Amino acid sequence: PTAISFDPYGYMYILDYSNARVQRWLPGASYGVTVVSAAMNAPVGMRIDRLGNIVIADTSYHRVISFALTCRK
Repeated sequence: PTAISFDPYGYMYILDYSNARVQRWLPGASYGVTVVSAAMNAPVGMRIDRLGNIVIADTSYHRVISFALTCRK
């Protein structure tokens, strides 16, 4: 893991560098669920913005990518 963030509900999000994914862990859970799996190369930074999106710094592809955690109407 290269980054860890928490949302307002206490869920923990872990950026998995080697597997190019983000996993969400519920409080007290013993395993995580993959919520983002994408073509990333050397993702090293992550945060959750004020709108609830996961924002990732994908360093080798020289980009910042964003993924919505919720579906809005």
